[in-house]
Amino acid sequence: MHVLTREASQYIDEYVPSHFYIPLALLMENAGRGIADAIFQAEQQCIGEGRLDKRVLCICGVGNNGGDGLVAARHLKELGIPVSIAIVGDTKRGSALFKQQLDIVRSINIDIVDFYDFDDWSQVAVVVEGLMGTGFTGSIREPMADVLHRIDVEKTQYDFDLWAIDVPAGTDATTGQVSPHTLAYDYCVTFGAIKEGLLLYPGKEMAGTVIVAPLGIDWRIALNNAPFDTQHFTLDRELVETILHDRSPLAHKGVNGSTLIIGGSKHMIGAPIISAEASVHTGAGKVSLSVPVEVQTSVQAKVIPEVMVQSHNEEINYDMYDALAIGPGLGRTEDVNRLVNHIIGERKGPIIIDADGLYALGTIGSVSKDVDSIIHYEGTRRFNHCIMTPHIGEFGRLIGKSSSFIEKHYIALASAFSKAHDVVLVLKGIPTVVALPNGQIYINTLGNAGMGTGGMGDALTGIITAFVSQGYSLLDASLLGVYVHSRSADILSEDKTWGYTPSDVSLHIGAVIKEILEG
Repeated sequence: MHVLTREASQYIDEYVPSHFYIPLALLMENAGRGIADAIFQAEQQCIGEGRLDKRVLCICGVGNNGGDGLVAARHLKELGIPVSIAIVGDTKRGSALFKQQLDIVRSINIDIVDFYDFDDWSQVAVVVEGLMGTGFTGSIREPMADVLHRIDVEKTQYDFDLWAIDVPAGTDATTGQVSPHTLAYDYCVTFGAIKEGLLLYPGKEMAGTVIVAPLGIDWRIALNNAPFDTQHFTLDRELVETILHDRSPLAHKGVNGSTLIIGGSKHMIGAPIISAEASVHTGAGKVSLSVPVEVQTSVQAKVIPEVMVQSHNEEINYDMYDALAIGPGLGRTEDVNRLVNHIIGERKGPIIIDADGLYALGTIGSVSKDVDSIIHYEGTRRFNHCIMTPHIGEFGRLIGKSSSFIEKHYIALASAFSKAHDVVLVLKGIPTVVALPNGQIYINTLGNAGMGTGGMGDALTGIITAFVSQGYSLLDASLLGVYVHSRSADILSEDKTWGYTPSDVSLHIGAVIKEILEG
């Protein structure tokens, strides 16, 4: 599913009237109807068909977001739901569309009051907030901060459902960063496609259940002409069903791919074992594991027998493997640094770099921001046929920035890094993001808090490596790997909120693959 940034949303609003001959008033009408329909379907037990005295209160600013709320109020009344409108701001200074909609709701006798004059909170079942919309950046200031505080106080007392129009007030529609005054919502109705900030934390947490309402026009056509990257998508089952294909009945281990995992050290033999076993469970035809000679015997004693174990000291033709991963548990020594950079230089086929393999690269780029706070990234090294799978801490070392800085510029940094180094980047975070050098971004929609345990990233590396070895492109292998890994964990979380292991995740991979193939 497509994802829209603030920039893309604003571009659509400008493009549609001038190229499709559809006035913004009609888009507002469609948006308001979408809000009303969503509320009616979700809240019928409370306020459906006017059976109860409880009502919907639409709190509207004087911009176009408030105009959407006015249209919603009109449609709610038509559906038989008691509705009131509370206005925040000077209506004389409202947008042209807001004023137009205000005249309409006045003409049909909907109850309209100034926000501070509304005093019937005990009769409210649902509050619809339409104060700011997708154009918000920065911090909420007075008097809006006081308005949100008042809503929060009344919600605490009367426990009504709180709905946001497009994005919660104070939420950056692109980054998901929120103002200190932003409230936690029960529902958010957004239009055309989900906004990127509703997939990223803390915006995702604040938005509650997100409902995507149609705009009434194929807005994707507009983005074909946009002067910026617009190919941002959700990573979900609908996507991976188009990627994963069944095997030929004639498939055998020779055509199902060979993988080599290079990792392990004196104090970390578990990481490469987890990676190798995950590759086996993902269906790689042959899986080999290269570890230091001093731990080779220990690894052989612990790993499943399907994995062939060799030592770094053996002469290895790295290009005889369909896919090679380096890094899990490898250690952080000068010898490791030399080994990693030697293999990267020698290897002609696909390579997946993770964990200590990434550490061996050091800092390979620098970040700056211009006066408009636009991120600029310069990389010092390019890679061939490469997937990198850092978590946020490892990514911070690669680019020389703190985790808090990365979290504030999550997607922009991932995209810039991928372009600068010509790599497929799997940035493991909440959520995980897959970024491509051509500007495409995929945001994972699965996973749970139980995945926050050591070894989960090693399992993901093994899964992705196995898909690469089976002939999937670097992009497709990364998308499949992230989805299968997260979906397996979600299945486990149905029985255990947490406490399941990376090895447990690996054991469920086959079931997830079957689930995808069966549609």
